Amino acid sequence: MFALLLLIINITISFLGIYLFDYNVDEIINSPGIIILSILAGSIITLIVFYLYIELTYLLFAKKGPQNSKVKHFFAKQIMTVPLFFTNTRTKIIGKENLPENPGFSIYVNHTSMMDIPVLMYKLDKYPVAFLSKEKILNVFAIGKWTPPLGCVMIDRENARKGAESIIKVIKNVKSGSTMVVFPEGTRSAEIGKLIEFKPGSFKVALKSKAPLVPITIVKPLNYKKVMWPLPKRITLVIHKPIPFEELKGMASLDLSIKVKQIIEEPLLKNNK
Repeated sequence: MFALLLLIINITISFLGIYLFDYNVDEIINSPGIIILSILAGSIITLIVFYLYIELTYLLFAKKGPQNSKVKHFFAKQIMTVPLFFTNTRTKIIGKENLPENPGFSIYVNHTSMMDIPVLMYKLDKYPVAFLSKEKILNVFAIGKWTPPLGCVMIDRENARKGAESIIKVIKNVKSGSTMVVFPEGTRSAEIGKLIEFKPGSFKVALKSKAPLVPITIVKPLNYKKVMWPLPKRITLVIHKPIPFEELKGMASLDLSIKVKQIIEEPLLKNNK
């Protein structure tokens, strides 16, 4: 795991600094300032290694090959282990057997935080997962530029024409073998266990791609926001049975949005009791 390697680098540099500049034969730590500087140096060097990894793998792998390349997505998923590891996020999966064998399908899932993206990318390890996302994700550290090569599609909700073009791109990606994630709420829900109204227009992806639709529920404990590091942040992914296209075709977007919302909401209602 790449995140574990970064932790080892951090610890090694920190202890090496203490050993070289502070350790004496008497084995007594003499300078707290050296300790602090050593830990800081370890953190900075770890961040540099992380940045170089992102840049090098982007140049060597992300810019080349198809969007659903297994190699490309392998390195992207390794990058996603870093925020999960260092925030001590623990994810349990229920119903993984429900995922289709063919990666060309759409996932509709509730949106709870920015951690949804690394959780889904890393835990759905066998699939070339990409997202329909807001344009601001392009500006996330060095990671943002990875998103288009992986098949992610940016959407401008303020521009109807560009929004429609984005939906068409997502449909094409599904047909080309990508596993496209759509957040039908359109934004993150501020309240744990509560859904925002689904946007019916987002279901055009499922209706036009002629591929299965897989509903997923992200379930968090009601005290999730109160759990502070280093205590583990626990998340459960409930993967529901796929809805085959034969059941979708002919349905109106509004009717499908109501159906999928009921499926996604059920585990949340149980968790809220």
